[in-house]
Amino acid sequence: MILSVGGIILIQWYFIYTAIDNREEEFSMAVKASLSAVANEIQEDELLHYIETFESLTDSIAQPNSSQLGNYFMFYDSDDESNLTSLLTFGILQEDYNVPLGGDKNTTTKLTDLKGIATTRIFKEAFDRENRRTFSSEKFQRIQRISSIDRATFTSFFSNMANTFPIHKRLESYELSGMLKEEFTIRNIDTPFEFVVLSDGLATKVSSNNYREIKSGPQYNIPIFVDNDGASAYDLIVSFPKKDSFVLSSIIGVASLSFVLTLLIVILCGISLYQILQQKKISEIKSDFINNMSHEFKTPIATINLAIDAIENPINIKDQKKVSRYLKMMREENKRMQDQVETVLMISQLERGTTPMELTVIDAHEVVEEAISHVALIVQNRAGMIFKHLDASVSTINGNKNHLTNVITNLLDNAIKYSDGSPVIEVRTWSEEKEIAIEIKDQGMGMDAETLQLIFQKFYREQGGNIHNIKGHGLGLSYVKKIVHLLNGTIHVKSKKDKGSTFTIKLPLFDS
Repeated sequence: MILSVGGIILIQWYFIYTAIDNREEEFSMAVKASLSAVANEIQEDELLHYIETFESLTDSIAQPNSSQLGNYFMFYDSDDESNLTSLLTFGILQEDYNVPLGGDKNTTTKLTDLKGIATTRIFKEAFDRENRRTFSSEKFQRIQRISSIDRATFTSFFSNMANTFPIHKRLESYELSGMLKEEFTIRNIDTPFEFVVLSDGLATKVSSNNYREIKSGPQYNIPIFVDNDGASAYDLIVSFPKKDSFVLSSIIGVASLSFVLTLLIVILCGISLYQILQQKKISEIKSDFINNMSHEFKTPIATINLAIDAIENPINIKDQKKVSRYLKMMREENKRMQDQVETVLMISQLERGTTPMELTVIDAHEVVEEAISHVALIVQNRAGMIFKHLDASVSTINGNKNHLTNVITNLLDNAIKYSDGSPVIEVRTWSEEKEIAIEIKDQGMGMDAETLQLIFQKFYREQGGNIHNIKGHGLGLSYVKKIVHLLNGTIHVKSKKDKGSTFTIKLPLFDS
């Protein structure tokens, strides 16, 4: 199960990582395509602007200062059936103009206009009455402006002239911003960006309003205003401060759903493992409890069987004293088994809440005295001692005498059972603010830290297995904690291995 969950987590992580990587690659490709389109548009717009300006100037001037025909091309074609011969020519007409600058006729600049000249001459061969061959011809000529592509091919003065102007006069920031936004929108790049045009690595006036020298986010660059040799003095730099959040936002829905489902699987698997371990632990505890109860019942059953066998003996049946002693023994052992069963049933009822606890005003000191009297004979038989220090100034509480007596008796019984040799037990009481404290301290075998965390669990006993040096069913301390809790009190324990244990119960005093 753990390996499967680990594999699912790794696969989901790889899926998300790959999706982010692919989205970043798509983003970079879209940005580069947008910048390439913007760079081409900038250069084409400038070229078109200069061409339109140039043509408007040349059209407004009547005669050029000089003209020359260059780059002449000729094409020849003939048709034998019709006796027609065609001669097609194409050339470039270059006209130079002196254009005044700023309205000053004395200050001029030279502009060159290029035009395409197409000429067609058709020759027709014929015979007159005297069988003499003659020729006739017709000439068609048209002059037209060549296309911008041809003009760019034959001249480079547009770019040379533009390079003499500063970048901010060739390109406006708002114009560049609009182009970038348009291209980014076409490619679904909806995230803030900053831009600047660098000239030989230095920032120019063409930049976005929020541009800073120290930029955040990834940067993309492309050269603009590339000359005929492919060189450029300007670079367009675009940065995206919120690029990471934009990329993540495109997959956040799927990634979040994947994360939630994976987390749900992990939680369910964790709960399942916890339940399996708990059930295994409970099964072991119950098996141990059954073994303990079996040993608890074996002794009284064996005693009862022996007593029955003794009574059935003809020799003993006539001896009334022996019969009475055996009957008393059977009655005591039977009572012992009955108490065991009642204890288990009582704890079960308290856990389920089916038996309400009746509370009355009682004296805690009387309860302690009664509990001590129950175990006094056992302590005496083992040559032990119980020291009482009932120092509480007020001992009246609101509780249940029978249950509280069982609680104190249970703690005293544990102190006796878990003491090696003669038990030495100290019982103390003292008053605290609105509470009475009852302390039971022994000098027995004690407990380690791990045992201290488990002693109040049902069926738990420090020793496991079928045979115990110390008899019991593992319900005593669970019952003690349950009763103290129902009386709105608290119980604490301190213990060290081979140093003894100290149980302290604190119960609220009766508030009249």
